[in-house]
Amino acid sequence: MDLRHIRYAITIARAGSLRRAAAVLRIAQPTLSEQLRALEKEIGVELFTRSSSGVQLTGAGEAFLAQATVAVEAFDRAVAAARRTGQCTRLGVADGLGDVVARLLSPLPDARLRVTPMGTAEQIVSLMDGTLQAGLGYAPGSLPRGVARMLVHRSPVRALLPRDHRLAGRERLPLAELAAEPLVMPESEAVAGARRFLEAFVRHRLHPRLGAAAATHELVVAMVADGAGYTLCVREGTPVPEPLAFVPIAEEVPPIEVVLLWNRQADVHDLLSAARHLARHG
Repeated sequence: MDLRHIRYAITIARAGSLRRAAAVLRIAQPTLSEQLRALEKEIGVELFTRSSSGVQLTGAGEAFLAQATVAVEAFDRAVAAARRTGQCTRLGVADGLGDVVARLLSPLPDARLRVTPMGTAEQIVSLMDGTLQAGLGYAPGSLPRGVARMLVHRSPVRALLPRDHRLAGRERLPLAELAAEPLVMPESEAVAGARRFLEAFVRHRLHPRLGAAAATHELVVAMVADGAGYTLCVREGTPVPEPLAFVPIAEEVPPIEVVLLWNRQADVHDLLSAARHLARHG
């Protein structure tokens, strides 16, 4: 028995006429009438009585559709459950957030997730076209209407530099002293990160000296360890080699904000619960 024919019969009963049911189903009325006759022939009873004013269920039709409707709804729920189980949520993660994503996912050991390295700007594009369901990135300035965000982690900005650097022993570092040193930034988030950090210098009428750029936060740390300069983009919670040290900045600098981004139409309830937990306790 074709499940499609049963759906047709349910629609006919709800519409009260073949003409209206055909319009709802977007098929030709003769085709619908033919499909209904095929179903009645297979069952062996007449489900509807026809008249010029429409159709009415027979007693057999009422008995059949009462059970068939329950069966079709149960089938639809089964299909939806199977699809939810079989689907894998794709989570984009920006460079330098390995420790944050580990804490985010620790309450979700059984979640079907595919973690993909992806910059924040690329995450937003992929969230909009549906190829990504959620992302962990650095707080963007604005978002399209279909993308939501939640702040999950805020980290004060510290200067990272070698422990044997002449400035490393300071309790707090003024931006004026850092401005003369080469600032190493990652290319992965350089546009958003540089704008945020450079504005802190500009507010104090300073012109920072930009050093070399590195492909990732990991390479930034390695370059700082090799004496290429200092950086402001690596969060204090990120593991760094023993020869390096974080030093607070004397002036107020906007913190590094990490956000969970998601497509508003995506089913990411478990991720949202984990993100709320991380925001409260992380």
